[in-house]
Order: sequence, then C-alpha cells, then structure tokens
Amino acid sequence: MQFSKQMLLVRPWALFVVLVASLGLLAPTVAAAPGRDLPKKFRRSPYSLMSLTVGAPNAGYQLRAKKLRKRQYLHIKRGSADRVYGHPALVLMLYRSAKEIAKSAPGSVLLVGDVSDKDGGSLSGHRSHQSGRDADIGMYALDKRGKRVVLDRFVSFGGDGKAQDGSGLVFDDARNWLLVQSWVRDHRAGLSHIFVSTPLRSRLIKFASGHPRYKKFVTEVSALLKQPERSSDHSDHFHVRISCPKRLVGLCVEESK
Repeated sequence: MQFSKQMLLVRPWALFVVLVASLGLLAPTVAAAPGRDLPKKFRRSPYSLMSLTVGAPNAGYQLRAKKLRKRQYLHIKRGSADRVYGHPALVLMLYRSAKEIAKSAPGSVLLVGDVSDKDGGSLSGHRSHQSGRDADIGMYALDKRGKRVVLDRFVSFGGDGKAQDGSGLVFDDARNWLLVQSWVRDHRAGLSHIFVSTPLRSRLIKFASGHPRYKKFVTEVSALLKQPERSSDHSDHFHVRISCPKRLVGLCVEESK
C-alpha cells in the first residue's frame, strides 16, 4: 500500500485506522437491516412506506411503528416511555378512546403502559407485545370520597372494586365501562381482545346490565373481555390487542401459539 503526502499529514491514529481497515482487520459493525427477510411483495411500494406488523404477538416484530405520545387526556406510565411504539391503528384507537372518555367525564386521563419496542421483538416482562398490536392500559379510579383521580401507576382491584394496596381507591365502574365500550364501538382499529381479570369482567358486565344506556353493548363487550390463560390475572390493567390489518395478510399472524 502506498501513502501520499496528504495521507502522511493526518494524525497517526487516523492513519492506523486506514491501514487496519485496508487489511480487512476491522469487523463490520452495521447490523442487518430489519425486514430484510420480508416476502418480496412487502419490500416494495406501498408496503415499503407503511407501518408493518410482522408475525404473531408473541413471536414477531414491527417496522416503521408509530410512537404514542402524551396528551392532555393521555399519559404514559413511568418506565414505559421507550416502550410505546405500535401499529398506527392501535395508537390512534388509544388517542380516540382517551379523548372520548375525557369528553364524557372531564378531567379523565388514560394511563398507558407498555405497547412494544420501536422495532418490536421480545419485551421484558411480557410474553406478547412483540408486533405492535398489544397495549397495557390503566384503570380509572375514584378516591374514598368518590372523586375522580388521575393515577400515575397501575393499581390492582378486587372483584369488590376496592384497591388491593390499601390506598382506599375504588374501581370506577362507569368510566371503565365507557372505556371498554368505546373500544368495542371503534371498528376502525379492528379490536380482537380485551384481557382483564374474571372478577372485574363480571363486575363490569353486572354494572352495564343494570343500565339501559349501556345494556345494548353487553353482548359485544362480553365476547371480547376475558382473563388470559397463561399470564397474570390482569387485575391492575386492561390489555388490548388489535387484529392483523387486512392489507397485511400473509405477513401478520393473528394469534399467538
């Protein structure tokens, strides 16, 4: 290898790097680009410009995800700020539902926990949440006097509606019903599951069944509300999941195995 006068004028460390690189002694540091194994169809336009949810909720990843951001009516739980990336259909549904509840019950703030990492994949503390179609949502609560409160953490409630941490907080039947009802009515997102503990599911169904205004939605909500089989009982948050977008058939896998 020959060196020009200009090359000899550079700093010694820079010249060393050039020499080592020329001899092939530096290992490549650039990781393989996400999505390189996508079917050919999904590597071309318009898919190459779209947000893609790939694989199943417990064995997948995502590309070009949308980040959920704080709003007046929606806050991000502490520790989840870097884990709130999801498919736009899910993120936009959460904005809509949070805004709807705040309009019906002024001062209400939806607390959102983990969604997915920016590129998806395994997320600590979860079996799913890998492909941008899952989100953990805090429950609305009342204080001892029945006043609405804004929570900064997930609180576990029993079937009697009382907080299990001794705080005196109470599960807000009305607002939590309005929340699950808003998800069921939001057909743009394609909701497929709402996970919650069996006691709280029963409590919500009983509450709505006694109100003519809500009763007509009980059947639809009942079909989606369920306690997960291989996870925690979900007594401190709702876990929502949307279906695979119709345009991504063959790329997105509907159910975890």
